[in-house]
This record gives sequence, structure tokens and C-alpha cells, in this order.
Amino acid sequence: MLRIALLSRWHVHSHKNDQRYVKEFLAQPDCTVVCVWDKDPETAREWGEEYGVDWYTDLESVLSREDVDGVLVTSMASEHKEIFIAAAEHKKHIFTEKVLSFTLEDAYAIKDAIDRNGVKFCISFNRLAIKQLAYAKKLVDEKILGDPVYFRCMCGHNQGILDLLPQYWYDPEICGGGAMIDLGFNSAYLARYVMGEIESVSSSFSYLIMNKQVEDNASCNVKFKNGASGLIEATFTSPLLSVFELTLYGTKGAYYARFGGADVAEIRLPGQPNKVIPLAELPNTIKSPVQTWVDACIKGTSDADYGIDAAIDLVKFMVAAYESDKQDGKRVKL
Repeated sequence: MLRIALLSRWHVHSHKNDQRYVKEFLAQPDCTVVCVWDKDPETAREWGEEYGVDWYTDLESVLSREDVDGVLVTSMASEHKEIFIAAAEHKKHIFTEKVLSFTLEDAYAIKDAIDRNGVKFCISFNRLAIKQLAYAKKLVDEKILGDPVYFRCMCGHNQGILDLLPQYWYDPEICGGGAMIDLGFNSAYLARYVMGEIESVSSSFSYLIMNKQVEDNASCNVKFKNGASGLIEATFTSPLLSVFELTLYGTKGAYYARFGGADVAEIRLPGQPNKVIPLAELPNTIKSPVQTWVDACIKGTSDADYGIDAAIDLVKFMVAAYESDKQDGKRVKL
């Protein structure tokens, strides 16, 4: 049995109309929630009553419980360092919503605590479990498209332009930024997964539409260590509810995938017409972050695809991406 505490109902993915990670966790065998924590007493009480478990506003009281094996964290990212280090020191496994931290100093401090205490850690790189998106990695690894030369990924929705997100979502002190660190995060970890490490980035962010403190649209031109280039994009102002597109060009072919709504996987190889691949024919991809974390905690299996080193690579990218924008697009090495 894997027994967890839910820490903070700050993130929209933990709100009543979503709760995606908790729902998936409870759908796994031998998994249960034993208590919840939030700094706000009313939120904590309502959350605890909703699940019929103990609720707390004191973090130490939760982490000191012997019947808590791990924590599912959906707090603001600015609280991650404090929560993660405390949880690791209490030998609690950690699952978290994005992003790990805003600085590399904090990221390495978190890693040190996790490594020293031998706890399992997974971050919500949930797009890696989408078959048509993860298939791009197979195309690169097996050189089906030849040598990879260009990668593009766009993630966006209309919740910013329609003002459907809570106002604290636009506070850079709490969130670290806007469209890129929130939605571009998905594009960035897919880029790393498919193409390997990013070497440098040149950013262009805009603040034209929403009149907020954070960017509403973001574009990052990247160079990969394998010599290929790419574009990582994000928007809060898509006229669609959601858009997630991935394009991959190689020396011998091209691949296009779309997720959300009309899901698509399309490939073009030399001497052949464009082929739309039925999603059912695509190979199964890696397990979801939640499934991977549960297996790692219970069975001792690897958490590497969603692990602390992968999370730190995304911090490296975000730090460089925002630094580049501050310097009017100057290329910054990771």
C-alpha cells in the first residue's frame, strides 16, 4: 500500500474541476490518500472533508506521520524548495507539478536532499505518455527520418485571453513567469526527451494582449547538442481551447503530431505520399508520471524519465530562456 499526503491546493490541477493527479493515483492498485495540507485553514478543512481524511495547516505535522509514505505536491513553485527538502529529510517520496524551481541553486539543493535520503521523485512531464508525441523519439533513435535537423513544439490555450485562470497565475514572484514557464514547459521537456540536451537558447517574449506582469506569448529558438535546431513555443492567447503540435524534420523525412481535440500522427518518407498513422497502430509509450512514481515507490523501478536530473535540465532551460529575453534575445548557453 502506498499512502500519501496531498500538499497544497494552490495549483489549478488540484482544484475540484480537475484533480487529475489525485484521480489517477487513486485509480492505481493499493494507493490511498491519508491526509491533506494547505496553508489556508478553510481550504485545508474543505479538502480534508472532501476526501474524508485528516487535514493540516502545519507541514511538519504531516511529514512526521509514520503512515505517510509519499507526498503529491501541487503548491506554488516558489514553495517547492522548502517542501521538497523537508519531505526528503522525512524520507517521503515526492511527486510534483511543474516547475522544479526558479534557480539552479535551489534545484541542486533539492537534488542533494533527494539523493541523500534515497527517496523516489517524479515530475509531471505528462506529455511523454502521449503516444503520437513520444513516437517522435522512436523516429530519432532509430533514424527513421534520417538525422534529425529541426524540432518544433507549440503548447497553448485560451485561458489567459479569456481570463479564466486565477490572478495569482500572473505573479512572477509566485510563478516565475508566464506562458513559457507554464505551457512552454511541456514543449521543452518533450524537446529534451526527443532530441537530447539543449545547448543554447534565444528568446522572444511578448506582453501585448493580456496586460499582465508575465508574458502572454513566448518563442525560444534553441540549438541542441546534437547539432539540430528548433523552436519551443507557448501561448496563453490561442483562439482554441487547446493546441499542442509537434513537428520533426530529418534528412530523410518529416513527422507531424497533434494532441488535444483532433489528435493526429502524420509521416512523410522519401518516395511515399503523406501517411496518417492511426493512433492505435502507434507503439505504446512510457507510463504516465503518476504510474511511474507509484511503481518506483512500490516496486523500486526506475523514475529516470521523470526524475530529478530530468527536472533539473528543465530548470537550466528556463533560467537561460528568461535570461535571454531580458537581454533582448541574446543567445544564452545552458
